Amino acid sequence: MRGPPTASDGAAGAVAGVAVPACPVCGERGSRELHSGLRDRVFGVAPGRWNLRRCTSCGTARLDPRPADAAIGDLYAAYYTHAPPQANIAPAGIGGALRALRNAHINARLGYDLRPAWRAGRIAGRLLPPLAAIAERGVRSLPAGERLLDVGCGNGEFVAEAAAAGWRASGIDLDAAAVAVGRAAGLDLAEQSVQERAAREPQAYDAVTLSHVIEHVPDPVAFLRAVHQLLRPGGQVWIATPNLASLTHRRFGADWVHLDPPRHLVLFDHDALARALTAAGFASIRRLRPTPTAGPASAISAAVARGVCPANGARAVGAAERLRAAGADLFAQLDLRLADELLVLASRP
Repeated sequence: MRGPPTASDGAAGAVAGVAVPACPVCGERGSRELHSGLRDRVFGVAPGRWNLRRCTSCGTARLDPRPADAAIGDLYAAYYTHAPPQANIAPAGIGGALRALRNAHINARLGYDLRPAWRAGRIAGRLLPPLAAIAERGVRSLPAGERLLDVGCGNGEFVAEAAAAGWRASGIDLDAAAVAVGRAAGLDLAEQSVQERAAREPQAYDAVTLSHVIEHVPDPVAFLRAVHQLLRPGGQVWIATPNLASLTHRRFGADWVHLDPPRHLVLFDHDALARALTAAGFASIRRLRPTPTAGPASAISAAVARGVCPANGARAVGAAERLRAAGADLFAQLDLRLADELLVLASRP
């Protein structure tokens, strides 16, 4: 009998793979090859080569084969969430002024009561939607509420930010090292799956946030159903995930940092993500205005293209590349479908 497929370039210790013959969102088997022979060039910890296929029915892209479940933990040995969370200290000087402007906008827009708050921020938020999006990113565009769960919380940096904004915030993650770092800083974190938390606390939360998490999940619809179970009726999920239709993906192709094989198992455009959310029971799916992220993505992608492992910090780019990235962010403000990230809010009916 033939064993499970292996994504291998002949390197010792190649990661065992599991075939993914059907789309994890719609279940259809029709697909086309989007990228082949991908390698871990972002963190450089996973041997092997990987293929990304795109569903011809719903547009979701998936690694096929993907890493076996038993091998996934080793892929995060050098992950960035193992650093201690930054202390939530009120900035001074220009940073303090910007924070006061930000607070005024999200107080007026989303119902918070943050201080200090300068009234000019309310005006700037109304007149300059891109600045409003940056301000709202600090609370992930969520209206003020009581209980929040950050799924895939890493070291808990956003849990600390949400607590400072008035939420009773907690987080869960499967990465024991990241959770330990956050707990050492006094944060309410647990090493737990979303299914385990949903079974323990159904309908307990006003909001659940997923910042660059859903792309790491082999079965995104089942995962989102567990998120749905966590939320009270009317509760909201906020999602950030790489955008398969972004200008940076078009520019860098197989060198695009957000492919990140073999950690990123599933990638979406907006329609594919909306389909997954609908299948999981969510409604009122709203695409949010993006914040400018093409610059960092372009810098890291350019390092990958040069054959430099970005984990080593060699990300410097020239003026021309910075200008292209700024242009990509500008176009994304004019057409949200082109942004480097998908930012979405959806509700449990």
